[in-house]
Amino acid sequence: MTNFKRADKLTTTVLPDGYVAIFSAVTNCAYTLPPIGALAWEFFDGDHSIDEIVNEVLGVVGQRSTLDAADLRQQISALAEELATSKFLNVDDPS
Repeated sequence: MTNFKRADKLTTTVLPDGYVAIFSAVTNCAYTLPPIGALAWEFFDGDHSIDEIVNEVLGVVGQRSTLDAADLRQQISALAEELATSKFLNVDDPS
């Protein structure tokens, strides 16, 4: 199963509104994640699959959210692919 791992030389800053700003010293680019994306970002460590990240995020937001697991999985998968394309995440295949 493919996992995603944060790239090297990134600076992550939590903003007051719950968003997270990420800066890459390698690509000299920045990215801003909304709160749900910021939660997912914490689990892009190469050890968690997309399904595990979805479960972790749902565990944090719990009953307070109307998030559907299938929709969230699609959003997190799309985010992972976008961040990998932008060189903020590396593909890590633990098999």
